[in-house]
Amino acid sequence: MSFVFEEDEDLLPQDFYAQVILTVIDRAPLLAKTRLARRVAAGLDACAPDAPGRLWGYVVLPDNVRLIVGPTDENALEVFINGVKARTGALALEAVRRADDDSLDVVLRYNPVWGGAIYQVWQAGSHRSVFWSEYRLSNTLYDLRQAPVEAGLVEQADQWPYTWVGGERGDEDEE
Repeated sequence: MSFVFEEDEDLLPQDFYAQVILTVIDRAPLLAKTRLARRVAAGLDACAPDAPGRLWGYVVLPDNVRLIVGPTDENALEVFINGVKARTGALALEAVRRADDDSLDVVLRYNPVWGGAIYQVWQAGSHRSVFWSEYRLSNTLYDLRQAPVEAGLVEQADQWPYTWVGGERGDEDEE
């Protein structure tokens, strides 16, 4: 929790940039499946025009999605995140329901109080890191591209096919 004194409120910028992390339910590596990662990436591409400010980039990793947007405010960011979760979750669930593998076990929950079977891709909420400078934006975009390398998924950032930063996509031929 941060405290802002009334006389200092005018000194803080109203809009900010944000890195948002959406995590798969139970941190399951659901998005390690190529067909699901592609569907989520397509959903993110479709959501880009609705981004507050601009969608600067995203990366789809096996158990989460990281995206960078802004400049924005808290309300617009919340609306965008909810839209992204709804669209990408629906696309992933559509593919999961058609699959003949164990991916349905990851997203299926049974709760008689909530109406029985519930299908859920994303954990509730999101993790956000906010910043105000273009310098931090540049560093965060670099870190975003390096995330698959740091996770040990590829040796070089441009080998990961599910990264998009400012119009550049990873190698589409990699599986």
